[in-house]
Order: sequence, then structure tokens, then C-alpha cells
Amino acid sequence: MAQAWKHPALITNMLTLRDTFRRFDLRQDQASTADIDSALRAGARAGGTNLWVLFFAILIASVGLNVNSTAVIIGAMLISPLMAPIVGVGYGAAISDLKLMRSSASTLLGFTLVSLLTSIVYFSLSPLDEPSTEMMARTSPNLWDVLIAAFGGAAGMVAATRRSFTNIAPGVAIATALMPPLCTVGFGLAHQRWDMAAGAFYLFLINSIFIASATLLVGRILRLPKHQDLSERTVKLHRWVIAACLLAVLIPSVWQGYRFVQHEFFRSAANASMRMLMQSERSIIQRDIDVNKRRINLVVVGLANDVALKERAISELNKRGVQQVEVSVVRPDSAQWEEQGKRSLARDDAIHQLVDRIDQLQKQVTDLQKNQTDMAIKGTNHNIHSVHKGK
Repeated sequence: MAQAWKHPALITNMLTLRDTFRRFDLRQDQASTADIDSALRAGARAGGTNLWVLFFAILIASVGLNVNSTAVIIGAMLISPLMAPIVGVGYGAAISDLKLMRSSASTLLGFTLVSLLTSIVYFSLSPLDEPSTEMMARTSPNLWDVLIAAFGGAAGMVAATRRSFTNIAPGVAIATALMPPLCTVGFGLAHQRWDMAAGAFYLFLINSIFIASATLLVGRILRLPKHQDLSERTVKLHRWVIAACLLAVLIPSVWQGYRFVQHEFFRSAANASMRMLMQSERSIIQRDIDVNKRRINLVVVGLANDVALKERAISELNKRGVQQVEVSVVRPDSAQWEEQGKRSLARDDAIHQLVDRIDQLQKQVTDLQKNQTDMAIKGTNHNIHSVHKGK
């Protein structure tokens, strides 16, 4: 310590580091353990208000997904009580309260069944039977969804242990979406789209398990008092169960994340390669990139050499590290291009019909406005004539 006084810079750094740690100290505005315990236990209860709110939230989310409305889906996520029992499971594990863990898990199971049944009934009755983009976005979870659930769960637990009101909870509810995946599962079951149901339910499992795990971790960091002392055997069993659940959910998500990165790399490299090729080869009029099948179709016209063009395309792709890709050169007179042309013409015809219909409606509106104006003028003239006649 005596040597430290001879180095003012060292003292300054120590004080700065201490001040930094103090700023990140979660105990400054932490609520009392009794208030934290009461709030988290209340949210994990089933029945009453929570059950009715869940019922209405699942209907709102189902409608939002059905009509592809992001705003409606966000509203359903904000009012959904699904996150409370998940946090209850993590909190119970953090304070070694087995009864709370069991009751929270039971509540979560009940909420899940109610949500599935409600969404299945809705989507069975709804005339809109095509999956929306909002639904499809929740059928292919990957590693990034794991990170969102973990960080969101940690933020939610921090917010739940604060003394003052915080606006973190709504953001956590939106980020760690629990209601939309369950609704998508209901749609998949109602329409026998097993692939959609499986993917969406996997996303729900990811969110549930990693929110609970993050809650457990934050609870341990905050050193919340334990409810009871468990035996060493029980503690080891819980650790094994938690580790098994995390690995069972994490491993497939890592593989999906790897595939997602590979697809994005292929899409980026293929677009860059084909843009470079089309700058020198004016005969290419269109490119079609299929990421899943790793296939590129080039539509060409003129006297281009198809074989040489294909070799140049593969060479450009190889320069950017893209291997094992299928490149096809398509002529406008080929069956594939003819079919695509038919689809394009059909789309253009539909657009023209819609424009004509809009013009007809606009003309009808103009005629109605003109008739109303003429009637108003006639009425005014009649009133004036009546006044003069009375005089």
C-alpha cells in the first residue's frame, strides 16, 4: 500500500475501476426479497384473471397471425401472462423451492394446453387457411433465437427485482415471443402442417427453457435467499436435468444457425458473382438463385455460348469460395422460361384488371358526387323560387 502512494496513476485506475463496478451493482435499487418473492409467486398462479387474459391474448395473436398484422401480434405479446410461470420455474430453482417449481411448471403446462386448444379452434373456423409470413418466420428457429431468449430472460428477471417501475418488461415480452409460436403450432395442427407445428413448438421450447435458465442465473447472481436446503443428491439431479434440457434444445439450434449462416453466405456470394458476370455478359437478362437447392438459373438471349457462360459463372462463384453449386443456362424458348412467362403474363393481366376496376369505381364515385351536387343546386333553386313566390 505504501508503494501505491508513489504511483498516482495506479490509484486513479483503481478508483475508476471501483466506480465502474459500483455503477453495475444490481443491489442499488433492488427490491426487498419479500416483495420479489410475493410478485413472482403471484404471477405464476393459474386461474382467475391470468387465465382469462391468456384466452383473449391467444385469440388476438391468432387473428394477428392470420391477417399478417405485426401490430396486433405485438399487442397480444404485451398482454400475455405466459412468461410469468416460466420465470416462476427459474426463480424456484434459484431459491431451491421445489413446490414453487412444480406449481409454476403445472401452470405453464395448463397455459400451453389452453393456448393450443384455443388457437386450433380459431384456425379450424377461420376461412383464411394460408400461412402468413409472420407464421413462417416462426418455424425455423436457430442459435440467434437462443441468444434472444437468454438475454431477454435475464433482462426480465432484473426488471422483476427492481423497487421502482421499469419499462423493461414490455420489451422483454416482445423480444422473447411466446404467444406467436404457440398460435403457429395451433395453425399447423388445425391444417395438418406438421412441419410448421414442429418448428414453431421448438421455438416455444427454446424461449421457455432459456428464459427459465436466465432467470435461475440472475437469481443466483443476486444471491436471493434459499427457501430450503436440498440434499446433495437432489442438487446433482437438478443440475443434470437442467444441463440435459439445455443441450437438447441448444444442439439443434446450433445446427440450424450454421445452416442459416451458410445460406446467407451463399446468397451474398451468388448475388455478387452474378452481378459481376452480368456486367460483362449482356446476353444474361435474368438470374434466379435457389438457396436451399444451391442452384442458379441464368436466362440468356442472343448468340451466347451456353457452356462457356456456365463455366464463367462457376469460376466467378469459386473465386468467392462457393463450391458444389448447380448452374443452369435457360433460353427464353425453353419450357421453363415459357412457364415463367405465362405466370408473369397472368400476373400482369390480374394487375390490369385491378386497375380497370379501380378506374370504374373512381368513375362511379365521380358520378355520384356530380349527382349529389346537381341535386343540391336544384334544391337551392327551388327554395329561392319558393321565397320569391311567397313574396
